[in-house]
Amino acid sequence: MRATDPGQAIAALCLHPDDFAVRMARDGVGGAYTGGTQVVKVCGITSSEDALVACQAGANLIGVIFAPKSARKVTPEQAKAVVQAVRNFGERHQDHTFKPPNDESPLPHLVSCSRQLAEASRRPLVVGVFQNQDSSFVREMVDSCGLDLVQLHGQEGFAAAKVESCGVPAIRVVDIVVDSESGRAAENAVETILESITSDPIAILLDTAIKGQKEGGGTSRSFDWTIAEKVQAAGLPVIIAGGLSPENVKDAVAGTRPFGVDVSSGTEASPGRKDHQKVRDFVQNAKQAAVEANKGF
Repeated sequence: MRATDPGQAIAALCLHPDDFAVRMARDGVGGAYTGGTQVVKVCGITSSEDALVACQAGANLIGVIFAPKSARKVTPEQAKAVVQAVRNFGERHQDHTFKPPNDESPLPHLVSCSRQLAEASRRPLVVGVFQNQDSSFVREMVDSCGLDLVQLHGQEGFAAAKVESCGVPAIRVVDIVVDSESGRAAENAVETILESITSDPIAILLDTAIKGQKEGGGTSRSFDWTIAEKVQAAGLPVIIAGGLSPENVKDAVAGTRPFGVDVSSGTEASPGRKDHQKVRDFVQNAKQAAVEANKGF
């Protein structure tokens, strides 16, 4: 068994039916996350053509960016076209409705949400990415464009990820701040993440931020993936982003077994335009690596 903590991994398997209920009832303790990579997100989509290619490749989440400073920012009209293309591909004619889990403690809540998200995204869902934008604008884009989820990528805080605030469930980005020269993160990065989470978002996404830069994300740089591995060993499923590409996603999935992976610039021909072969290669490599990684569990 290749888990960081084999004892936690074995406990998380819940080999007896009663074990699951007992484990989920524990406050804040859920055993190691051992579910492997179940969600692949292709972000920075600006056209229905690129969205369709990602869906055909097997992507679970299609990201459209509304952040004002992004080179991949979409207009509402572009976002609507992407949503329509994704829904047509999945033969889905209405919004997906998520059922709020009963778990109040963050870890059990997020574990329950990860199961829902993995199941729901078997038919691709569209995620609107926002950064430090007013909740009224977020809700307006959700309602007018038909977004299934949102992703909060700024300094909005966890409370902003409430469904009541966004209109739909939200993925909350947590920045892994690394030194610009050494690329190292703080020694207490894992503890900081685990202490900061709340039950407000549907999922946690870890991305790279450069120390001293005001805006996180979009760095095209990876953080130390062992941070994600350690966070998941504590029971928190995470999506990882930052510097992923068709070339390195196999290593990320095989070594870390994250709940999800997220790519944007790593599959581009130019900012906002996808290289269709890179998209296909990324999704295929991620999913093949996930199958292989699960053989050791």
